[in-house]
Amino acid sequence: MVSPQSYPDLTGITVAQIIPRLNVGGAETTTLEIARALLAANARALVVSEGGALADTLAAAGAELVNMPVASKNPFVMAANIWRLRQLVEGENINILHARSRAPAWSTLAAARAAHVPMVTTYHGLVHERPRPKVWYNSVMARGDAVIANSEYTGELIRRVHGIDNARLRVVARGCDISALAPENISADMRADQRRAWGASVDDFVILCPARITELKGQDVLLAAQAQRPADARPFVVFAGSAEGRAEYFAALERQVTEAGLTKRVYFAGLVRDMGRAYASCDLAILPSVRSEPFGRTIVEAQAAGLPVIASDAGGFRETIISRPPENGGTGWLVPPGDATALARAMEAAMTQSAVARAQMVSNGRTHVEANFRQEVMCAKTLAIYAELTGRACDR
Repeated sequence: MVSPQSYPDLTGITVAQIIPRLNVGGAETTTLEIARALLAANARALVVSEGGALADTLAAAGAELVNMPVASKNPFVMAANIWRLRQLVEGENINILHARSRAPAWSTLAAARAAHVPMVTTYHGLVHERPRPKVWYNSVMARGDAVIANSEYTGELIRRVHGIDNARLRVVARGCDISALAPENISADMRADQRRAWGASVDDFVILCPARITELKGQDVLLAAQAQRPADARPFVVFAGSAEGRAEYFAALERQVTEAGLTKRVYFAGLVRDMGRAYASCDLAILPSVRSEPFGRTIVEAQAAGLPVIASDAGGFRETIISRPPENGGTGWLVPPGDATALARAMEAAMTQSAVARAQMVSNGRTHVEANFRQEVMCAKTLAIYAELTGRACDR
C-alpha cells in the first residue's frame, strides 16, 4: 500500500501546475490531487489557471491559485503569458512548471527554457496522428523534460507520433480514492433516497453513465441500446455529467428520449458532486465513447465503487476493464464503439447475471483497481518525477 508517508520529501520545492480552467474533469481533478500530494510531501503547490468550479476546493486544500489567462489561444496573449510565467517563476522561486494543456504548454515551454527550470507535461487528451499542423501544435506536450502519459495506450501513441525517447516518457495511470468510493460508505436508506430523487424505483435496474454530455461520450448510443431492450425489461438510465456548452447535442438527446418512449426510464442529473453516492445507488456503469479514450477515469471509479462496467473496446478501456467471464477474473464487458446492438447485448448479460457471478465480478473489479489504479500510486509516481527533476536541476 502506497501512502502519503511514502511520498518523497519535497521540502522547499515549489511546483506550479498550469491548466486552462479548474472545472470538473479528469485533468482538473488530477491537478487537485497532485496539489494535495505536494502539500503532504512538504512542498508548495501553485496552480496557474483562469479558475473554475474546483477553485474553492483547491484553496481549501491549502494550494494557491494564480489567475492568468492561460486558456487563451490568442498568440498575443500566449506571448504575454511567457513573460507572466517568467515573472512568476522568479517571484515565487518555482522549481518546476507542469503544463497540462496545449495552449498554456507553449507559453510554459518558453518560460521554462528562459528561466532554466524543468518542465513536465501530462498528455491528458487524444494523441492525434493527423493533420500535420495539428500534430505539430500538439507536439508541445511531448517536449517536456519529463512527459507523462496517462495510459500505456497513450504512451505508445506519443512514441509513434512524436518520436519521443523512453528516457523522457513516463506512464502514470490515473488513480482513484478507493476508500472514499467504497460502497459500504453509503447506507441502504441513502441509496433508496438517491434513486427516488432520480425517479427510479427500488426494484429498477439502474445504469449510470458518468460522463460529460458530448457526442464523443456516446450517450446517444446508450439511448439507442436502451430502446432495443424489451419495453418490460428496460433499465433506468442516469446520465451524470454537465452539458455546458453543448446545448444542441443535449437537445438532440432529449428528442431521442421522447421519440423512443423512454421519458420515464431516463434521468439527466447534470453535474454530480457526490459520485460515491451516485455509483452506490446504481447497478451498472456504462461509458459508450465513440472514439478511443486516452484513459477513462470514471470506469475505474465505478469498479472501485463495486459496479460491473461496460465500455467501448478501444483505447485506455482495454487497460482498465478485464473483459472476461467473472470466474476468469473479468470485471466487465467491452463492446465495439458506436454499436448500439452490441451494447444492448452486453446490457442484457449484465442485467441477467446471477448473484454469484455479479459478486465475483464486483470483487474482481475492486481487486483490479486496488492493484493498478490507486490515487496514492499516481501521486507517488508523479512526485518521484518532481524529485528526480529537481535533483537534476540542482546539479546544473
